Amino acid sequence: MQENDYILLLHKQFSGEISAGELAVLDEWIGRSDGNAALARQYRRIWERAAPVQKTFDLDLDAEYRQLQHRLAADAIPRGKVLPIRHHLLRIAAAIALLLVALWGYRTFRLAPGAGSMEYVVATENKSLQLPDGSRVWLRPNGSIEYPSVFDPRIRRVRLNGEAYFSVAHNPAQPFHVELVSGGTIDVLGTKFSVKAYAGQPEATVLVREGKVRFSPAGNNTAPVLRARDRAVFNRTKATLHLSKVPTFNELAWQTGGLEFVRTPLEIVVADLEKYYQVKIELRNPALRTCLHTAPLTNQPIERVLESLSLTYQMQVVNPAPGQFILTGGSCL
Repeated sequence: MQENDYILLLHKQFSGEISAGELAVLDEWIGRSDGNAALARQYRRIWERAAPVQKTFDLDLDAEYRQLQHRLAADAIPRGKVLPIRHHLLRIAAAIALLLVALWGYRTFRLAPGAGSMEYVVATENKSLQLPDGSRVWLRPNGSIEYPSVFDPRIRRVRLNGEAYFSVAHNPAQPFHVELVSGGTIDVLGTKFSVKAYAGQPEATVLVREGKVRFSPAGNNTAPVLRARDRAVFNRTKATLHLSKVPTFNELAWQTGGLEFVRTPLEIVVADLEKYYQVKIELRNPALRTCLHTAPLTNQPIERVLESLSLTYQMQVVNPAPGQFILTGGSCL
């Protein structure tokens, strides 16, 4: 999460609208450093001294900002003296600006017509949850998602940080919109796809399993539409978008619970097995690399999987050391 996300959580805490999960995230951030704790205290003093804000957020942000600037300047500079503005005062002023921007975003994102209160979920392990429209989301550890308890009838809008797999309920009249904390958006009507986009990391990846999505990494609508087996990788540092087709969906094994192959070249089968089981496998017969292998979803131990391969292709399996396997001989069917 970025600093303005914690500013929003501070606002929700002060207004009494923070959830238990959000409070845990906020407490962890405050305890992370003395600087964070000091900044939180500054926000609380600013909040307590500022004019009360109605829950409808019917406020004049420019007027509120000028009012807070005036109060802060009056406290920081004694009457009759001219003092230089110190670095920490500049930081407070910047923080106030961020807070006001967060309030505006909070009003725009949360209180859209038809929206209810916001739900904020942080995953400490692989976690599955159902959204208000019946869509399902699987979150990877350290991922988080924010969504309203009742979707706007015009659009279903969620906010994601981390890695997740979506199975979106089809509803052309109510498009599904994913906002990435790291930047960019994904728009769908009904599909299954995965996203990997962490705040602070340069790459964002989208992989479509079914249906189609529009991935706009820079927040525009000129990005190509992605269909089944399309993967898009956007590098924010280089401002490049790389598109490719995937031979398998086994990078989603964390969500499906195992590996599956449909007419997959054996060299890719071996590569997927290595990655999933964290082992090293050497396929010594080059003639087997292009053999097309089909196998149903499995999460059997690697020894059992290799035994099945050896029977299918008449190979010999040698295990010279823990986590190392050598496949010799054999032929395609």
